[in-house]
Amino acid sequence: MFTNYPIRLINNHIIVDAEQQLIVDTGSPVSFHSSDMINLCGESIAVKTSIPGVSADYLSSKVGTRIDGLLGMDIIHRYPLMIDLHCGFMFVDDDAVYPHALEDFELGPLAQGLLAIRMTVNNRPVKMIVDTGAPVSYINQSIVSGMVSDGEIDDFHPLIGDFHTNTYHCDVIPMIGEQPYNQLFGVLPTMLGMTLAMIQADGIIGIELFKRYRIQIREGRLYLPPQGI
Repeated sequence: MFTNYPIRLINNHIIVDAEQQLIVDTGSPVSFHSSDMINLCGESIAVKTSIPGVSADYLSSKVGTRIDGLLGMDIIHRYPLMIDLHCGFMFVDDDAVYPHALEDFELGPLAQGLLAIRMTVNNRPVKMIVDTGAPVSYINQSIVSGMVSDGEIDDFHPLIGDFHTNTYHCDVIPMIGEQPYNQLFGVLPTMLGMTLAMIQADGIIGIELFKRYRIQIREGRLYLPPQGI
């Protein structure tokens, strides 16, 4: 079944309207809904009513709009799915085969189910977790060592609550043959940085990747359609 759902970008979070307001969050292994059910592609999928540290009310207060639940990787992995912020739709069960795969790498047990890609940041190869739930991308402190900060931003994470961090503009190349572009990165607080180190990742690439590209998620990998940007 080919289905499309309208999506909006609210405070740098992807919100899909599937008769429920859901955050699309590839950085979460699990989904939840305040009513314990998510309806997608004609299926009613039983989920938890919250996950540790995160509820629908919590997300609503942080994002600034009503949120009924979160669409995580346990459900996203069920379907070929394409996110197109330019046209404002999420295409689900889209069986078109796109040829341009972003290079991935194998994650350890602590991060199974999440999406990961290799890319280049500031001319250095890095391993990144792909997290549509991250309104700002983050990079290991060593990648921005010696750079002058562009200022601080505020963000939040369920494990530690609200935090602020220094930001840096870095040159990014997401795949071989692509032209570099410049984007903002923060540096994660120590606790979250240690968590990334445990899964051998150098950072988190967030919503900016999806602002630049139409991206299909299929069989645990990311693909770009032929037209690219």
